[in-house]
Amino acid sequence: MITIEDLFTGAGGDASAAPFVWDPLREPDALQDVGLLDCRMCPLTGRAGLLLDMRTALQYRTGNAALLTVRGLASFEWSEEPLERELLNFAITSSTPSASRKGVRMELALFPDGLLSVAGKAAEFHLLDAEGVPETIPDYTERRLSDVRAGLPWWDSGCTVLRSATAPGT
Repeated sequence: MITIEDLFTGAGGDASAAPFVWDPLREPDALQDVGLLDCRMCPLTGRAGLLLDMRTALQYRTGNAALLTVRGLASFEWSEEPLERELLNFAITSSTPSASRKGVRMELALFPDGLLSVAGKAAEFHLLDAEGVPETIPDYTERRLSDVRAGLPWWDSGCTVLRSATAPGT
């Protein structure tokens, strides 16, 4: 069994699976209502990873998690209006993928008030079935990450890859 972390680092070997009908690396707004759980940026490997909660996704009926990995990282930009909070569930309201000779870019608009843009030479998207994740998302109200962590897919979660997509720069 591989972990989500293995997929991010490349230690999962060939993790490809059946292709998507609605490819999030090519179709605008394919990631609507998906939850953004965590981001990693590793300067040593030139990778960024976005860990996503797929249980609220509009376009996908299978899978409870996803990992978007950008290799050959060129930029990683995050902005939000600072809010007083312990936890805040950021939901993707718009996803805009693009590709050019320079590489790939994914821009995400998030509710309530966030923007995330990541760009690099290539991207991979894996729709996952993470082990031990309940069917419903946890209640984030007045709770800490340690309180809800068991109800979330996380980097150390064992997983099965259900669908995969890749996008090298054109």
